[in-house]
Amino acid sequence: YNKCKKGDDFVYFEKDTELDTKAIVDEIEKTVYAQIKPLGFRKHGRTLHRFVDGDISQAITFQNGCPEKGIYDVLFVNVGIRIPECVLRTFAPEEALKKYYPAYDCNLRCDLTDSEDQKKDYFDLHHPIQEIVNDIICKIKDCVIPAFNTLNSRRDILENQKNANGLSRQLTNLEKAMVFGRMGDMKKAELFFNQYYDEN
Repeated sequence: YNKCKKGDDFVYFEKDTELDTKAIVDEIEKTVYAQIKPLGFRKHGRTLHRFVDGDISQAITFQNGCPEKGIYDVLFVNVGIRIPECVLRTFAPEEALKKYYPAYDCNLRCDLTDSEDQKKDYFDLHHPIQEIVNDIICKIKDCVIPAFNTLNSRRDILENQKNANGLSRQLTNLEKAMVFGRMGDMKKAELFFNQYYDEN
């Protein structure tokens, strides 16, 4: 059983003898979305997404297990920022923007972890739903949203990424070159291109 407290009642999700993981993840995502919708996020399937600086994506994607790897009854919460020129490798992307981009389409990504075991990059759906929800909301409010707010424009990403603890991976020199090129600073773009090729 997995229970979610609503008022004085507990709602139990089961499907035959197995967890109804879809219902559980639906409940978790709905509750998280209610918390961050006022910040400009919109729900698209399993992804909560917003655009900043016109076309930079900030995404939180809920992944219900990984059946292709035989992983069930767990929830992965993936966080990402997508900078179009870094993904498409062009200074002037001509693609029509989609309504949203899931975290796995982002070039800067990380996973939320279970606070009880920081080595786990997932949440065990056998635990009470309210505990999982509280853990996820705490991490999003304390780490993810501050990082998203710090990295909400190209200039801010270039200048402040080291101070954004919610996302672990830094821009590569090639990605920095693409961002500077998109911003029209070709001297710095060339500088970081050269650094990238020196490294490789």
